[in-house]
Amino acid sequence: MDKVTYENVWHLIIKPKIDKMSSDDDGIFFVEGQVKEKIWLTYENCRNNIHTYMYDPKGRIDRHKVASAMLYSILINKPFELKLLQTKHAVPSTSLLANEILGIHTALAIVWSFLLTEAKEKSDKVKIEIFQNGFIFPDCQHDDYPTHIYKMLYYAKYNQHYDIFAFSHILFFIEAYTELKRKTYFTGKVI
Repeated sequence: MDKVTYENVWHLIIKPKIDKMSSDDDGIFFVEGQVKEKIWLTYENCRNNIHTYMYDPKGRIDRHKVASAMLYSILINKPFELKLLQTKHAVPSTSLLANEILGIHTALAIVWSFLLTEAKEKSDKVKIEIFQNGFIFPDCQHDDYPTHIYKMLYYAKYNQHYDIFAFSHILFFIEAYTELKRKTYFTGKVI
């Protein structure tokens, strides 16, 4: 992702989600200032590090790693802070996990955008049909799947142990799960 693409991601994905979350949640506030630039610089540094681990360091990194690097950058730069509430009530989990929610939303939007762009360039109508309505997630016994991811990311941040490559695999599996479930739905056959 270059700087121009990042500007588009910021204006079309990140900032609208920040505005929506800020208006919906009284327990958080958006940290104004240099956060936009800090997210970009952290992403660039992370992307460069990913290239050093690749078989072909001059090659392009895939959409899952791009999204994972952006997610990491959002988590590290914490665009949201908790407000000090003048109440004795517990902090809502949506407030506590605001940066994780923003990060996942952004990462999935990046993967989705890459997917649809590629499908349109290749005139792949099946892939367009499968992904036009976003992703689907596995059912879970407790909470929903995205909530489990938010919590996992919170503890990864808390323990200072975020793995770009592991999380890119999670994004890949979400994409693959969606494709498998929707193909099964459209064809009526288990693939």
